Amino acid sequence: MEKDLKIKKIERLNLVLRTIRDVGRLLISENNREKLIKGICNILVEKRGYYNAWIGLFSSGKFSGNFSGKASDKIIDLIADSGMDIRFDDVKKNIENQIFTRCVEHTLVSKEVFSTDDPIKECADCLLSENYSHRGALAVRLEYEETNYGFMVVSIPKELALDETEKNIVKEISNDIAFGLYRLELEEKRKFAEQDRKQSQVRFKTLIENSLNCISIIQNHKIVYKKAGLRKIHGLMTDVFQPPGFLDVYVDDRARIKKLYIELLSNKIKHIQTDFRYSPFDEDKADPEIRWAFLSATKINYLGVESVLTNIMDITDSKEGEDFLRIQDKMTSLGRVTAGIAHEIRNPLSGIYIYLKALKKIYNQMGDITKVVSIIDKIELASYKIESIIKRVMDFSKPSQPQFIMTNLNDYIDEVTKLTSVTLRKSGIRFEKYLDPNIPKCFAEPHLIEQVILNLITNAAEAMKEFQGEKLIILKTFKKDNNVVISVRDTGPGIPLSGQSKIFDPFYTTKSNSSGIGLSICHRIILDHGGALKFHTTKNGGARFIIELPIEHKEG
Repeated sequence: MEKDLKIKKIERLNLVLRTIRDVGRLLISENNREKLIKGICNILVEKRGYYNAWIGLFSSGKFSGNFSGKASDKIIDLIADSGMDIRFDDVKKNIENQIFTRCVEHTLVSKEVFSTDDPIKECADCLLSENYSHRGALAVRLEYEETNYGFMVVSIPKELALDETEKNIVKEISNDIAFGLYRLELEEKRKFAEQDRKQSQVRFKTLIENSLNCISIIQNHKIVYKKAGLRKIHGLMTDVFQPPGFLDVYVDDRARIKKLYIELLSNKIKHIQTDFRYSPFDEDKADPEIRWAFLSATKINYLGVESVLTNIMDITDSKEGEDFLRIQDKMTSLGRVTAGIAHEIRNPLSGIYIYLKALKKIYNQMGDITKVVSIIDKIELASYKIESIIKRVMDFSKPSQPQFIMTNLNDYIDEVTKLTSVTLRKSGIRFEKYLDPNIPKCFAEPHLIEQVILNLITNAAEAMKEFQGEKLIILKTFKKDNNVVISVRDTGPGIPLSGQSKIFDPFYTTKSNSSGIGLSICHRIILDHGGALKFHTTKNGGARFIIELPIEHKEG
């Protein structure tokens, strides 16, 4: 009897070894999940002697974390079986609807092997329990490195259902299966990564070969890859950005480009975007020309080595276009200024001409000498007007350097507005003033700021002279960010839309008795202070001028 028991144990051990061997071979050779688990089920039934076996895998290939009881946590998308009858189809449908048997639910919440030697009694609700007369059942989680890939259930002789050795065997087989599924997952990721790498290479190659720019990769201060752009000029640029000397970079820009390159390598900056001048070597030209390039550079990992990817484009043509437009704009401005000066001077000159003719006529007729004196006075007045125009033009074109002091502008603004309040009241204009006592001191030349404020208030008053609506001027001071702000708002007719872009242009005016240079001078004064003079149209009509003066004085 004892001899027979030993023989049975040896036979069981041989079955275990053959089963583990065959499962191991399949795990190494098969890369299809469905074929893999189907083959394992067949081996377990045919070689291990289980009555039946079935394996279920989660839809994502794995189930992480503990089972929470939610349907979304336990979706099975693949089930394989061996030794089952037609009733198993109903079990599979239930699983697809996330209705699980007792043994499967155990694997979702526990790492321990589930075992029962009386399924008919203990699992009465299971559709398969009628087949388990004189049989037992084992169920185990397929887990590797805290990742649950699914479960395995086997039907076993009743006397072995609670045997610890048998449980350990099932556990070992489940661990091997889980490792095999992990290997398949890694292989799948590797294939995706390889496919993505190949696609990236194709995209990169397509991008480089069809780029209009010159692209290069630098490793350890040497160009290891370069591709000239499709433009002919870019064929001369492949060595323009060549560290460490950058010899093709124009000498005045070389130090700056070196500094940016070093800062990029040392991670002080994340990328470079700048323009610079360069001298391309051209065998067809004795004297190389100075051209402009735009550089975009960033750090990348190229073939496992930290590198710098550069994208360089020749922008000489666009620079020349910018210069042309800038010169054209200056010429246009000069034309407007010249026309304004000519217009302003022509009027008093015409008067002088008329007065001289009258003076000549009186002289010829020896008329009343008092008339001569009167005409001379008018000539003198016209001359003063010409002198005044010339002085204003000189003040605008070549203003004196402001003498900055640290001051609170409220005091000067309050003083200058006191001088205008009487005049405004006589003109029927209400004046409101709100000076923030907490504004900080700033660097300014107070008398120039007074001149700007006075000019803005005078302009607002003149704009409302014939206005029929409410006449109100509101002046405010306050702090915004790092600026002292002065706001002058009126309720007048405002400035026509067509003229809003020209209000700071010299000699532009909508008034018949104005030279049109006042706002230009104001604008120049504020710019000399490092500030800004802005114009806004208010919601209820009128105009609002905003002066922003920096609190901190910036040299240069």
